[in-house]
Amino acid sequence: MASGSVAEIKSRLAVADVVGETVALRKAGTTMKGLCPFHGEKTPSFIVTPGRETWKCFGCGKGGDIFTFVMERDTLSFGEALTLLAAKAGVVIDDRSRAEDARKARLREVLEGAVSFYHAILTGHELGRPALDYLHSRGFTDATIEAQRLGWAPDSWDACSKALAAKRGATAAELEAVGLTTDRGGGRGAYDRFRARVIFPIRDANGKVTGLGGRVLPGGDDADHGPKYLNTAATSLFDKSRTLYLIDKAKAAIRKSGTAVLVEGYTDALMAHQSGFENVVASMGTALTPAQVALLLRYGSKILLAYDVDAAGAKAGAFGATELLRLVADLGRSEGGPSLVDVG
Repeated sequence: MASGSVAEIKSRLAVADVVGETVALRKAGTTMKGLCPFHGEKTPSFIVTPGRETWKCFGCGKGGDIFTFVMERDTLSFGEALTLLAAKAGVVIDDRSRAEDARKARLREVLEGAVSFYHAILTGHELGRPALDYLHSRGFTDATIEAQRLGWAPDSWDACSKALAAKRGATAAELEAVGLTTDRGGGRGAYDRFRARVIFPIRDANGKVTGLGGRVLPGGDDADHGPKYLNTAATSLFDKSRTLYLIDKAKAAIRKSGTAVLVEGYTDALMAHQSGFENVVASMGTALTPAQVALLLRYGSKILLAYDVDAAGAKAGAFGATELLRLVADLGRSEGGPSLVDVG
């Protein structure tokens, strides 16, 4: 989630308005199109998506939010863009909030670097071929793999951290702060947290990457790599209890239908979206939290549980339904929540 002054600025400035100062935009369904200001083109490939507060050029590949747009347009640092947009929005920022926003922007840059590294391994390197074959065997298309920036973490103790240090200037402290490395203890350095895993980037409701999820391949040796599923540890960017996988992609569909569908894992949610069911999110575990329920209730008043049809799924579904009813009741009492929430 956006923090402090960044969130306040975004609440006051629409991405279409900021971009529209430079680019002539025209309506195209739920998006807006125009000619990219960052490279020469005659056919519009520059897309603004107001519902996600984002922009993306499919010609040159650049994209982001109002901050990255102003940074690209005016050749500014994040801090300079923050100052400019804060003045435009009428938001007063102090040195402490400026420094914190800049720190988090830098951490997201490091994390996005990891997403790009893992995605390149999956889609363009022989090391990623078994993982790519696995995803294809599960029915995932190249379009889904590309759109969601899925990746593969090679079976290496330091491949990602070395790449990010060399190409992004990432420090050991930054890598640890975003949950990409784990300290060995005893002053012996750190190692990559994600190894020999399919990587699922996890984003907040605004589309900002906050963490990663990893899954070992079926038949792989789990002993050296930990549990079957592994998420980023709690960081200043990632809080699993407040996160729902694909909420950034699902929120518009949940608003439109009034219904959110909750599934167990990344692949369940991804396949639902690929099949056209875009109001689906994953809880990345069975323990629902008040923050997750509250997040869904921002966009719809009905929550349906759709867990696997097996013993584990039945157990999770029963637990989830009980927890959901309790949490909704608690939210209703404490926050004046909706009068009716259906659990199916």
